[in-house]
Amino acid sequence: MPNASADSALDPTVLARRQAFGQRLRDLRTAAKRTQADVARAAGLDRAFYVNVEGGKNNVSLDKLFTLADALGVDVEELFTGLMR
Repeated sequence: MPNASADSALDPTVLARRQAFGQRLRDLRTAAKRTQADVARAAGLDRAFYVNVEGGKNNVSLDKLFTLADALGVDVEELFTGLMR
């Protein structure tokens, strides 16, 4: 299955959660006055991949959640503040 149609095969709830998580990352990043490239570099991610995480298109591993939190200077649970129902 091509990548373009992979997202459309996901449950709408999964997509909405990815988008909400991406928005949370963006909010934390902008509050820290950091660029996408800077956070991606600090987390050991390709900038394009990170952009797609913020855009709700890419998923990250548990290990990367911790590196993202470190890169943003927050505790990992802050990545999920306001997202859980």
